[in-house]
Amino acid sequence: MPLRLIHITAELPPVVGGVADYTAILTLRLVEVSEEKIDPVLIHSGNQPAEAIDVPFPVEDLSGECSATALAQATERLAAEGDGRAVVLLEYSGYGYASRGAPLWLARGLRRVCGEDGVPLVTMFHELYATGPPWTSAFWMAPLQQHVAAQLAHMSAGIVTNQKSRVSWLQRHQASESIAVRMQPVFSNVGEPDRLPPFEKRARHAVVFGGGGRKSTVYDEHRNLLRRLIDQEGFSRILDIGPAEDGVLLEESWSRSLGVLSADEISDRLASVSLGVLSYPGSRLGKSGVAAAFASHGVPFLLLNEEKSSRTTEPYVEGEHFWRGETIRKAESRLHKERLARMSRTIRALYENCLHSAHAASCFHDLIQSATATAPFAKGTSAH
Repeated sequence: MPLRLIHITAELPPVVGGVADYTAILTLRLVEVSEEKIDPVLIHSGNQPAEAIDVPFPVEDLSGECSATALAQATERLAAEGDGRAVVLLEYSGYGYASRGAPLWLARGLRRVCGEDGVPLVTMFHELYATGPPWTSAFWMAPLQQHVAAQLAHMSAGIVTNQKSRVSWLQRHQASESIAVRMQPVFSNVGEPDRLPPFEKRARHAVVFGGGGRKSTVYDEHRNLLRRLIDQEGFSRILDIGPAEDGVLLEESWSRSLGVLSADEISDRLASVSLGVLSYPGSRLGKSGVAAAFASHGVPFLLLNEEKSSRTTEPYVEGEHFWRGETIRKAESRLHKERLARMSRTIRALYENCLHSAHAASCFHDLIQSATATAPFAKGTSAH
């Protein structure tokens, strides 16, 4: 009998990006890597009511309820339908489940089902807790956010994070040293093409991709670097993909806004450019969907590091997969076509070997098998 996978998430398509796409793609891949021995059902438990849900799996819609009782009852019922063979996979990002990022109700509900001798829990920590200066709510909410994350880590029979810097924190809060804590960077949600055109056939174009304040940062704080790409590095155009209102687009003859595109259209564009431009904290690159999209399409990138430090950039390595913006400003050209072609092959190989959604699904599948192999619930005992 297939293993019932109860996949809890705060977002689902048609919401674009982030946890929504990650959940949908990972669920599909888990069915594939398990050879259809996993039977998934999703629980939408976000703190905002979902206007629509578009996934090819059964969904229990609890969005907007934020109820420990409703979550526990739904999870117990769905587990029972699996005839005692069930596992819970939680996609955790605190702000998706609570407006202040500390969903105590989520921890209470899961404790009722996944506590001692309960349904085994595997948790993907997209976030742990926020940080900020004392005049922000993040500063004051951080202790409570840490408390919730620690409770979930302690309940989990398997733990995944997308940043190496989080591994030691999660290990401190796991119930046993025997419980695996894996680091698995995010995968691309805009395509994972099996083949790419030869790099030599790509246009000498750079692309700025994404939305929100980070894209605005590229234009507001790094205009001179973009101009250098045109004036000194031989690029003929800067392309912008994403909502126009999220960025201050350059009014230059060599800049072009493509606007909001479908995933397939974005994939086609990324497969035709030579360089990406990304503003992001270097130590958190493992959770960047934009970096993953560049990698899946063999696009080396410029990192405009928001941390202004030399901290780790795992899984990406400077000089092999990307260049820091400050390195380009201070040194002779490192963006000639032959070097970018080598970097394109290297970042694509990194993606295929370590970041691909099939690789991620194998990581989760291993944890799920380990968690259910010795779980009392898997042997037929009931949850409490």
